[in-house]
Amino acid sequence: MTIDGAFRVMATITTDTANAACAAQGLSSELGARLAELLTCAVLVRETTQPTRRVQLVWRDHHGGVMVADSLPDGKSRGIANPGKPQQVEAVGDHLLQVNYTLPNGSLHQGVVSIPAESDLSTALMQYMHTSEQTVSMVAIGAAPGHGAAAIRQVGGYLIQVLPEATGEGLAALSAKLGDMPAIDVLLTEAGADPRVIIARLLEGFPYAELAASELAFGCTCSEARIILGILSLGAEEVASMEAGDPLEVRCDACGTRYVIEPSSIRAMRELRARDAEPS
Repeated sequence: MTIDGAFRVMATITTDTANAACAAQGLSSELGARLAELLTCAVLVRETTQPTRRVQLVWRDHHGGVMVADSLPDGKSRGIANPGKPQQVEAVGDHLLQVNYTLPNGSLHQGVVSIPAESDLSTALMQYMHTSEQTVSMVAIGAAPGHGAAAIRQVGGYLIQVLPEATGEGLAALSAKLGDMPAIDVLLTEAGADPRVIIARLLEGFPYAELAASELAFGCTCSEARIILGILSLGAEEVASMEAGDPLEVRCDACGTRYVIEPSSIRAMRELRARDAEPS
């Protein structure tokens, strides 16, 4: 944040996280770049609004294709391309950006903005921040497709939040600074793996202090217990059939982890839940 309290800046490099997510989804470079940008958006929204909450971004095309990016409170992120649907997500064209997270009172916040074919996620995120979070922000996000095994060569971005203490003179100086900045792909190349380089370029001439730093990684919330609890939410007859049948092979849509669920494990979890539900 600038010392005068006028601007708050978040910058992130998400290359390793994005490549791990793209590898788990088996995405090509073009579509992988879109998922990488969406993951970067999710990280910036979480860090900007409330780092201790889970933020989910959904990117929809006009033919039913969906990509989902989750940024979790522990710094892990994951992405899914078209879960449970046979068609491919369209990498270009008109899209919708949906931002979801849970408010302190337990209600669900949901904001939706359109992304016209000639626009991009950076512009959509700026629009979202203005309409749903009531903050003026400048955003730049970019992903460079990779070659070979790596779907993404580099991806990252920044968000500058204008705070109430900002003056007209300060805004004019920042606008002039941004007008002279190189494109985001050039900034990312200069930064390498260090987002502090981006912040230093953005706030050159503005005294500032670093308030916090967060580690990022690819990760998932899946577990055998979560899968079994999902199975127990099915109908009683279906659960009984699984308990009497062969082991189930289940693959997590987000991270690709494969689980073998034994019938005995389903039975044990069901009995445990039944005991917990009994009055004491």
